[in-house]
Amino acid sequence: MYEALTAEELLEWEALYAIDPWGEERYETLHGVLCNLMDACHRKGTPEPPLHYMPFVSALRGDGGGQTDEQMKAIWSNVVAQWNS
Repeated sequence: MYEALTAEELLEWEALYAIDPWGEERYETLHGVLCNLMDACHRKGTPEPPLHYMPFVSALRGDGGGQTDEQMKAIWSNVVAQWNS
C-alpha cells in the first residue's frame, strides 16, 4: 500500500486518523471518556481526565501518565464498592 501511496494520499490518511482513529487507540479513547464520565458522576470534586484511564494512548504519547491494568481494576473495584453502598 505504501509503495503506491502518493504524498497527498498519505496526508489525507493522516488527517483522517487524527479525526477518527482506529484500532486499540480508538477503543481506549472511548473507554477513557466513559471512565471519565462515570468518575464525574460519582466523585465530589474534579474527576480525573480521560487520559488518566488510557495507558496505551499515554504510552504512545510518551506521557507515562497512564495506569496499569492492576491499578485500573483496583480503582473500579473501589468505584463499585462505593456505588453499592
